[in-house]
Order: sequence, then C-alpha cells, then structure tokens
Amino acid sequence: MANEASSQTITIQLVRSFTQDAQSGSPTGIVLNADHLGEAPMQRIAQELNFAETAFVQTAKHADVKLRFFAPNHEVALCGHATIATFHLLLERGDIVLKNGRPKTLIQETRAGELAVTCHADGRIVMAQSPPVFGDIEQDRTLIADLLGVSAEDFVPNLPLQVVSTGTPKLIIPFKSATRLRAIKPDLERIKEYCWRTEAKGFYPFTSDTPIPDSDFYARQFNPLADENEDPITGVAAGALGCYSEKYQLLPRATCTVAQGYDLDMGGLMYVDTTKSVRVGGYAVTTGTTTITL
Repeated sequence: MANEASSQTITIQLVRSFTQDAQSGSPTGIVLNADHLGEAPMQRIAQELNFAETAFVQTAKHADVKLRFFAPNHEVALCGHATIATFHLLLERGDIVLKNGRPKTLIQETRAGELAVTCHADGRIVMAQSPPVFGDIEQDRTLIADLLGVSAEDFVPNLPLQVVSTGTPKLIIPFKSATRLRAIKPDLERIKEYCWRTEAKGFYPFTSDTPIPDSDFYARQFNPLADENEDPITGVAAGALGCYSEKYQLLPRATCTVAQGYDLDMGGLMYVDTTKSVRVGGYAVTTGTTTITL
C-alpha cells in the first residue's frame, strides 16, 4: 500500500520534430514542470517511452529554461529534435509570447552549455549549437564500410570520414549516392563497440545525391550506443554535417538543408546555418499526450 500511496502519474506531451506532418518527423516525449523529478525517474520515463530522447523542462537559474535530455539508457548533453519539439510546445501553449509577430530568442541551459533558441511567428524554431569541434579522421575506410555493410568504394574518395561535434560527436561519412546510402546494412553490435572505444557517438552517413526535393544532403544516423539503432532525425548531427560541409566546401554557401528519416517513413527537413555560429532549425507538430505511473 505504501508504494501505491507514493506513486505519481506523469503526463508526457508528444511532439514530432522537423516536420509539420503528424505521421512523419522525429518523435519526442516532453515532461513539463519537471523540477521535482530526480535523475532516476527521468531515466525510467525515457526508458519506458523508448524514443531517441525525452526532454524534461526545469527551472533555470541563469537562463530562460533548463532542459535535460535522456536517451533510453543514459542522459545526453544536447538533443536537437527534442529542443525543437520543446520550444514548439512552449510557443504553442503560450508560455512563449511573440510581440507583434517578431522572433523571440531565449536561452536554454543544457549540459552542453547555455544556448540560444529563436522562435519565429511561422512556427519555425532555430537552435544554436556549440561551436564545431573537428575530431579524429578515420583512416581505416574499409573497417567503416564493413561496419555499414557496404564497400569502401561507395565513399566519396577525396573527403574524410571525420568525427565532428556541435554538442555530440558524430562520425561523418560521405557517400557517393543515395542508392548506396539506402543499401546500408549496419552491424549494430560492432558499431556500438566502435563507438565505445572511440570519440564517435553515432555514425552519420550522408550524400549530396539527395532524392528529396528542396534538400542539399540526404542522411541517416546509426547510434546503437544510445539504444537507437537508426534515429529518424538528428539535429546535432545535421549541425555537425553543416560544419563539415563548410570546412570542405561542399556547397558555395554556409547554409544547407538536410533530409533524414525517409528510410523509416519518418522523414523531415533540418535547416542548418553556419554563417556566424551553428544554428539548426525546423518545424514541429504536437500529436497528443500519454501518461506513465512511477
């Protein structure tokens, strides 16, 4: 009876990011007013929801809002799609008010630092990410090809396989074509082992040969380390790809649109701008609520 008396029911808002279609995009659970939740219950909620990440909204000491992000098996420093989803929800609820339709910039406190998020009247949410950190270049292209179930000949020959981070380090892997990108058959256990022993936290293969209209790059993400075999849409990876694109001059500009999730029928578009700082934006749609009893 004591356990029943101490139980609590938590309401989770359900939002899909980088889309305006309730059947597409990256699903996120959001817990509002989460100051009373400790790390263990937040981890349990994320595990039960089993989304790539769940966001918890708390009171910030020096910023406008504090967000904590949990994958099903651990806390992460920053999550792009969960940030977009959370600020979409706060704007939709009226917790964020735009004056005369002008954009409003707020500061979110995260484990990756204090980062700006701008809300626009048309619903687009744009988040700042950490300055890029260019990490190791993987010299063993045959190994990575083997982990992805493809040939090293499928990679663009004059571009590196490099770890880039704007919050979470991803191994950026340039493919020649969308056909080969779609043919990936990942060895998830070995990718997990690779990510345990290196700085990469997820593989982000991409191609400029995109089949999606109005996009510059077509990408996928494999992150079994976070119990997310394939992530539908990954904002921090798109930010890293934007920085990679600028460094290696893949486009004649410092902006790009990244399409991801279409191989899972959960596709969406991410708008990346690295002109002065790293910013990733997109739309979102609220799909409902669910509850979990702790």
